[in-house]
Amino acid sequence: MTYAAIVLKGEHLDPDLVSAIMEREPTLSYRRGDTYSVKGREQERRFGLWVYSTRNIVASGSLKKHLEALEIAILGLRSAWSEKRWLKMKALVEDQGVELRIDVFWYGPAQSEFPHISLSFQHLIDEAGGSIQTDFHRDEDATQVA
Repeated sequence: MTYAAIVLKGEHLDPDLVSAIMEREPTLSYRRGDTYSVKGREQERRFGLWVYSTRNIVASGSLKKHLEALEIAILGLRSAWSEKRWLKMKALVEDQGVELRIDVFWYGPAQSEFPHISLSFQHLIDEAGGSIQTDFHRDEDATQVA
C-alpha cells in the first residue's frame, strides 16, 4: 500500500480558503472551534486542519505516481501560471503560521528497496516552508521483534 497526503494545520486555518487556493476538496478538514465527540463528551478542535490524500485517488503502488499527484495538486497543471497556487500556499505558511507537512506512507515486499523522494519534490516543499514525514515498512519489518 502506498499513499501521500498534503496536511495543512493552523490555529486560524480556514479550510474553505485552502480548498479555494488548492482548487480541490479535501479528504478531511475542520476549523478551530468545531466540535466532535469523544466517549460521549463534546470537545472543541484546537486548530484547523486541511488534508488531501492520494489514498483512494491514485491507483498505483508507485510512490513516484503519488508524489506526482501531490505536485500537481500543489502547483496546478503545468502552465504559465503554475507558481500562483504554490505562492498562495507558501503565503499561508509564512504569513498565517500554518504548518505544511507531506505525509508519505509506503509498504512493500520483504527485501525490497525503500523508495526515495526526488530532490525536486523535497525542494518544492522546503521552499514552501514545509516538511516531509515518511513511514516506510517492508513485510519483514512486521515480523521482527524489537
